[in-house]
Amino acid sequence: MTEINCKYKDWLKEYTFDNCKLDRGEYGKFLKNYLAGEHDGFVLNLNGPWGTGKTEFLRRLYTLFADEGHPTIYIDAWESDFSEMPLSVVSSELLNQLSVINEGIGAELGKVGEFLGKAVKGAIIGGAGLLSKHLLDDAGVGSEMAKALFEKSPNDFLDSVKKEHAEQIEAIKSIRIELGNLAEVIQTNYKKQLPVVVLIDELDRCRPSYAIEMLEVIKHFFTTKHFVFVIATDTKQLRESIKSVYGSSFDSTTYLKRFFNREARLDEPNIESYIELSKIDISEYVGKVILYPDTFNSESNSLHKYLAWLASSYQLSLRDIDQLISKLKACLRTALGTYELSNKIQLVNIFALIASLIEFEKELPQFYERRDGNPLEKSEIKEVTLSAHGDEFLLSEFYEINMICCVKHEVLVRDDFGDESTEFFLGTRYLQNNRRVDTLKPPIRRLFSVIRNVFNNSFENKNSKLWFWGDYQRVAKLAGSIN
Repeated sequence: MTEINCKYKDWLKEYTFDNCKLDRGEYGKFLKNYLAGEHDGFVLNLNGPWGTGKTEFLRRLYTLFADEGHPTIYIDAWESDFSEMPLSVVSSELLNQLSVINEGIGAELGKVGEFLGKAVKGAIIGGAGLLSKHLLDDAGVGSEMAKALFEKSPNDFLDSVKKEHAEQIEAIKSIRIELGNLAEVIQTNYKKQLPVVVLIDELDRCRPSYAIEMLEVIKHFFTTKHFVFVIATDTKQLRESIKSVYGSSFDSTTYLKRFFNREARLDEPNIESYIELSKIDISEYVGKVILYPDTFNSESNSLHKYLAWLASSYQLSLRDIDQLISKLKACLRTALGTYELSNKIQLVNIFALIASLIEFEKELPQFYERRDGNPLEKSEIKEVTLSAHGDEFLLSEFYEINMICCVKHEVLVRDDFGDESTEFFLGTRYLQNNRRVDTLKPPIRRLFSVIRNVFNNSFENKNSKLWFWGDYQRVAKLAGSIN
């Protein structure tokens, strides 16, 4: 197999649609085929909310195009957000990455670099910032040029601005022509496929003014024959960024359309499939850490289900889910460490543990206010209808029973003589004393039965430690340091 030269060579194995946990291979190949047919200067807006996996998708698209012989360039816009000149960023990345892809092409880049240099020079005179070393060989030349210009008399300065502006307009025209010619040379002399594909990532994380300038640069300088740009955005967020620059009444939707030929949507991922593919291995905890309530025939299946339910209810992004899983693993290892020190089997309500991690991260009041004697049964969560064993129920109902059972309940009791005292009841006894368990929905009744069995077994086995809310709070706070 012919070796592929590119800047991000390690991505070719690490990021493929074959190992995509979101099963987006079919969509990635569809977009690749669509974009490969565009040759007249094309800009696609890849629109997806924050956390839907745009970066992962772009990197896999990078691999797909590179594998098929297209010169493929990736630019992380946020990495260059400190720059004052998107033109120099795109120019230098374009030239540098093309030179890596096509060894020996340096001479062919000469004309493009010359006209890009003129364009950047004109931008500097307009007060736009620093110059790329790759373009004019000296990173200090830009600031010196600007300084020299401002030392001129007003009339001389105005003449310079007019002259450089005219040169910049001509340079823009020439850049487009020379880039188109360069693409054809790459195809003919270096046996590459066209179009050249440029992937722009993280634009919606940039300063609003920088994001707008980046779009302007791509539209005016680089929308040219044989080049395709794919710009990943959270379009809703980008519209708000534009309004922050031009005012809340500005029509940012119409404004954005002028930069893009088409929009492709990256749909919300299937959370349950994503979590299933994360492969949380709990085999090392067998006989040492018991995860309950097990309502899906195995601790692993139940764990994955609860993660998916709570991630959906609390509307977690993929990044949030990845962090949550890392923190969960850390908490389970803590439980394992406690077992090894005490030789006591740790009985952990895995649903309550996951909820505690999310509630601590989101700084929700119930995390702190739930305590012995105050179970705070309900939570401010998005309601989700669930099903198990053919029966439907609400997540809030499942949540409530688990939270009642993970605290000790402070109850005021009177003895036969009328004297009052405080006793602590476990959640299962509290429920039996204060509710008709037989009125609960079948899946919730089964949940209660599973929890009650765990509690009863823990009393019989003195070699076990039943976790309560204080334990969940403690490990959630410790895990909160992992980001």
